[in-house]
Amino acid sequence: MTEQPADAVLRQKGLAALEEELGPVQALRFLAMISRQPFDYQKWRRQEFDGMSLSEVLSQASAGQH
Repeated sequence: MTEQPADAVLRQKGLAALEEELGPVQALRFLAMISRQPFDYQKWRRQEFDGMSLSEVLSQASAGQH
C-alpha cells in the first residue's frame, strides 16, 4: 500500500485540484458553502460504498476514482 501524504500536502493538492477545476473564486465559494453545512460522514459512506466489497473499494482508491 502506498504511503499517505502529510495533511499539509493533501490540503495543498486538494485546493489545487479545486482551483484547477472550478477556478479560484468558485473554489473558495465551494469551500465556504460546505463549511456552513452539516456533513454526516456515516450517511455519505453508506451511500457511496454500500454493496461494494473491500477489494472494490481498495481498487477504486488505488486508481484514484470516486
